[in-house]
Amino acid sequence: SKTEKDPFGHKRVLMDETHVVNIGRLPVMVNSNLCWLRELRESDCLYDSGGYFLIRGMEKIFIAQEQRCLTRIWIADRPVWTVSYLSEIKRRRIYVKLIDSTKNNDFSGSKIISISFLYANLPIWLMFFALGVSSDKEAFDMIDMGDCDASVINAISATISESDELCEGFRKSDKARQCVDDKVKSSKFPPGESFDDYIAKYLFPGIKGNRNKALFLGYMVKCLLMAFTGKRRCDNKDDFRNKRLELPGQLLGRELRAHLRHAERLMVKAMQRDLNSDRDLEFPMRYLDASIITNGINRAFATGSWCHPYRRNERCSGIVATLRRTNPLQMMSDLRKSRQQVAYAGKAGDARYP
Repeated sequence: SKTEKDPFGHKRVLMDETHVVNIGRLPVMVNSNLCWLRELRESDCLYDSGGYFLIRGMEKIFIAQEQRCLTRIWIADRPVWTVSYLSEIKRRRIYVKLIDSTKNNDFSGSKIISISFLYANLPIWLMFFALGVSSDKEAFDMIDMGDCDASVINAISATISESDELCEGFRKSDKARQCVDDKVKSSKFPPGESFDDYIAKYLFPGIKGNRNKALFLGYMVKCLLMAFTGKRRCDNKDDFRNKRLELPGQLLGRELRAHLRHAERLMVKAMQRDLNSDRDLEFPMRYLDASIITNGINRAFATGSWCHPYRRNERCSGIVATLRRTNPLQMMSDLRKSRQQVAYAGKAGDARYP
């Protein structure tokens, strides 16, 4: 209930105990805050800065994984002019493109601004009015293009004309919402939610309110038009400034969560067997096998096979390597490696030194 009280009676706590339970053993990075070598005054080697793990007598290091930044928009001019908002979940990816019009109109160039949302392609003007925009002037103000040349005016005019042909009278209340909903529901993978629900869930889920979503959509259109007219450069996805690195803490936490889920599933199955056979349940942690996490982490370090960032059934290779200690310079070079994950086994996926 809302008052957090049981309406059928009062609960009385008979016993409250706290137990320290071993769920597994994790390797500790040498010279980290948890390593007891950090507190020693005399070290084995003056050039040994730590940063590696000791696994089965071998020195293992993490290779930082390069990932594309997902907290910004990306502008590209190939194969078509596109501004994209990316996400790990495919349904949350938004693409705004400048494409050729499918209709014959009187505007030179015949370019329209189209949005790809939930596998449905439709003119951007329909999406603006579906999000609550009341007039063409308000939508144009959201784009906020100060100095517009002829190509921008023609693209916006062709987009409005395309929207009018696709959905006549879309400026009326709820007409644009119905048109967008029909296009989305007739796509390849239609959502099961209502219009308001899938807009809140899949269209910029980090932004609250339809008007704020429309403002951010207008900013994406502005960036696209500025790049199209030469006032803004396209983004280079291979530039190191546009990368984000997954460091040992994130990589180890990802692998640990996967093994915790595995141990939890086996724990639930063991408890369910006792319940089905009418036996008394023992202490819950009695069903937890600590070797699952310990052996799983050690196996991942030994083989270098690691969990995928967001695909549960896939594994990544090349995340853990053996540290070479020929000289201090080679050691520091190995510790500073980074690697870009690619979909094929090629030279682009090899380790590089930033």
